[in-house]
Amino acid sequence: MFQRIEKNYVNKILNTIGGIEIIRRFFQKAIEEKDPKWLITAYTAETDYYRVLNTEIACGSSICQNERRYIIALISHHDSLEQYTFIGNSYRVMHISNHDLKRYQVGNLTMTKSFVSSSIDRNIIELLSWRQESRRLPIEATQRQTIDGQQIKSWVVCKYHIKHHRTALHIENISQYAHEGEILIMPYSVFKVKKIDTNVKLSFLQNVSQVTEIHLEECDEYS
Repeated sequence: MFQRIEKNYVNKILNTIGGIEIIRRFFQKAIEEKDPKWLITAYTAETDYYRVLNTEIACGSSICQNERRYIIALISHHDSLEQYTFIGNSYRVMHISNHDLKRYQVGNLTMTKSFVSSSIDRNIIELLSWRQESRRLPIEATQRQTIDGQQIKSWVVCKYHIKHHRTALHIENISQYAHEGEILIMPYSVFKVKKIDTNVKLSFLQNVSQVTEIHLEECDEYS
């Protein structure tokens, strides 16, 4: 399975992405050791791989669909990753349009359409998310307003309450970025919006207004 992913997906479809040599090296380690932890290490590396993989999973691309399914299956179910299973609360910060924010209403269900990176440490994920957004956009762009003074985008803190086995993995010790407390949530995990708090403060930037905190609880199977 590792060889098929490398041959058909990594070497053919991903061969022009940024950082492909790094990804090839990690996949070679996975093949040699027959250990899917290297797929996770590849995912956390600062290359274009995780962006491309998540976009293709979310969009349902038909090209190399089976290979992506193998990646999901290996990370979600392989016995060797059992030690990393996580149950508890994790946090993610998003900077999204108000149109997208309105989709989150108490009682609504939402499903992860790709792998979702979060953290067991709320302060760390707030800081990292702000740094990432600040590198991508100037500060004033993160606070753009409509002509009537309404924010175009809002900062959102998602608090995920993970209840079930293998929905998420605590990957800090196999991530390329240790000490971030990273929790990786699997694709196709279903959560219910339990509570929405407004006017929440972010610890790293006091002058950001209109921060919303969304509490999401993993749904029970077959409920």
